[in-house]
Amino acid sequence: MTSGGEVWVYGDIIARWDGAWTVVPRTLGIRASVTGLLPVAHDDIWLTGFAYGVGGPPGKPPGVTPQHWDGTQWSIVQAPVTVGLLSGIAGDAAGRPDRISGWDLWDQKRAHYLRWNGTAWVSERGPETTPTYLPEAIAPIPGTDSGYWSVGTTSFSPYPPAQLRVERFG
Repeated sequence: MTSGGEVWVYGDIIARWDGAWTVVPRTLGIRASVTGLLPVAHDDIWLTGFAYGVGGPPGKPPGVTPQHWDGTQWSIVQAPVTVGLLSGIAGDAAGRPDRISGWDLWDQKRAHYLRWNGTAWVSERGPETTPTYLPEAIAPIPGTDSGYWSVGTTSFSPYPPAQLRVERFG
């Protein structure tokens, strides 16, 4: 929900409620999934997700798809990681973009967090773990300026049995 009272939802569609529903066109790419949406204002929406290109999967990893809505169109935002997935986005105390959680194909033993520095997303890494860590959500810790909880699993599939992992960082 934006500070102006608009409600945004995402999934197979992205839509805004401001007294009536308005569907916002998705331009994420081929076989794309939206995993997080941060509505700051009517013309300032941030989206996270991943997309598979032509021919994938199986055997090909997804590409990350951070995007920004300016009230008219979505634009792709440069990220310091390109192969993997972005799984969630959290705002700071003022509701502005602050952190994105994700998984990086090239470093699967640590969560790949992105921090908004005011002009670009920059990398931050979680602690190294023995199994793969796939963060699925991120949330700010109330009462802190930069503390976050991240939750995820240790496997894309339930076999071998995936384990829950919770990580505190920031």
